[in-house]
Amino acid sequence: MSSARDEWPRSGVGRGLAMVARAAVVASTLALTACATARDGASEANAPAVEALIQATGVRDVRGAYREALCRRLRDDAAACDDVLLRLPGEELPPAVSTPTDLAQRYRLAFVPGLLADCAGPLSRPFASVEDDLSKTGVDVRYLSVAGRGTSAANAEQLAQWMGELPGDARPLIAFVHSKGLPDVLELFASHPEKAKRIAAIVSIAGASQGSLLADGLQAEYRRLLSSNRLLACKPGSGNELEDLRRDVRLDWWRQHGASVSVPVFSLVTMPRPERVTPFMAATYRKLASIDPHNDGMLFWHEQIVPGSHLLGFVNADHWAVVQSASRDLPIVGVLLPDDHIPRTLLVLAAVEVVDITLRGIGTIRREGGPQTP
Repeated sequence: MSSARDEWPRSGVGRGLAMVARAAVVASTLALTACATARDGASEANAPAVEALIQATGVRDVRGAYREALCRRLRDDAAACDDVLLRLPGEELPPAVSTPTDLAQRYRLAFVPGLLADCAGPLSRPFASVEDDLSKTGVDVRYLSVAGRGTSAANAEQLAQWMGELPGDARPLIAFVHSKGLPDVLELFASHPEKAKRIAAIVSIAGASQGSLLADGLQAEYRRLLSSNRLLACKPGSGNELEDLRRDVRLDWWRQHGASVSVPVFSLVTMPRPERVTPFMAATYRKLASIDPHNDGMLFWHEQIVPGSHLLGFVNADHWAVVQSASRDLPIVGVLLPDDHIPRTLLVLAAVEVVDITLRGIGTIRREGGPQTP
C-alpha cells in the first residue's frame, strides 16, 4: 500500500508543494537579482521574481481581487490604497463579482499570533485593535492564544483544544495567522485533522511559510538569551520553538505533511519600503537587506508565500507593524512614535471578501486535498 507521502506528489496541491525545494533555489537567485535592482533605487520586488515564484509554487494570483476589495473600503480612509498595498507589475484586474452585504456576519474569525506574542501580556497583543473593531460590529471573533515560546507541536495541541471548545456554528471559520502562527496552525492539520476541520480557510499574514534566515543563524543566541529567561508574561521555552522556523525544517515539513492542508490558504506578504520600517524592526531589516532589501525585518518576501496558496498582495508594513500599532498599543513608548496609518481591520475585511469568493467557487475552487486552482 502506498503511503500518504507517496500519494502526495500526485495530488493537485502536491504538484505545487513538490516544487518547493526548486522554488527555494529560484527564489534565492531571484532575491539577488531583486537586490541589485533595489539598490539602484527601486522599492518593490521586480516583476520577473514575483511571477517566477508564483509559477514555481503553483500559487494563484488574486492580487487584483484583493486590491479592489481593499481600495473600495479605503475610499473614506485617509490612507491611500497604493501606499498601503504595493502595486507590483503583473497584477490583473478581477472580474466583477457580487459581494454579500452581510459578509462579516456570515463568517467566524479566529486570530493566531506568532513567536513571543504573549510575552508582554495584555500590554501588547497582536490583532487587538482589529478584534475590538470587528467585535463592535457584531463579528464573532476569537483570539486563539498559543504559547509564545511553545513549539509548533505543543501549540497545535493547544489549538486542538481550542477547536474542541468552540461552540457549534454553521458559519465557516477563517483563521488569520501571523508569523509562527502559520506553522502552528499547519501542524494542527497534520496532527489533528478532525479538529482542523473546524477551519474553512487560512489567511497567512507575514506567515513563516518557508522559515527564516534569522532562525537559521540565531539559534544559539536565542537558546542562551531568550528561550528560558523569564519575559514578563510568557512561560519559558525549550529553545526548540525557534527550530520550527528554520528553513530546512519548514521545507521538510512541506515534503512530509503538505497534503494534510486541505483548505484554501491565502498569503498576505509584508514588504515595507525602507521609510516604513519601525524602529523595532530596523536592525534585523538591515541585516536581511544586506542579502535582499525586500524583507519585513524578519522574513524575505518569498519566504512568506505558501506553496499552492492564493497570493493576496504585498503590504507596505513590516513584520510587527502589520498586526500591531506601536503608537496606539505601547504604553509610554508609543506616544513618541507617529501613527503608521496601517488599516489593519480593513486588511482583514478585504481578505474575508476574497476568501468568500473562493469558498463560493467564484474564480477559485476549493477541492479535497488542499488549495488548488481550476
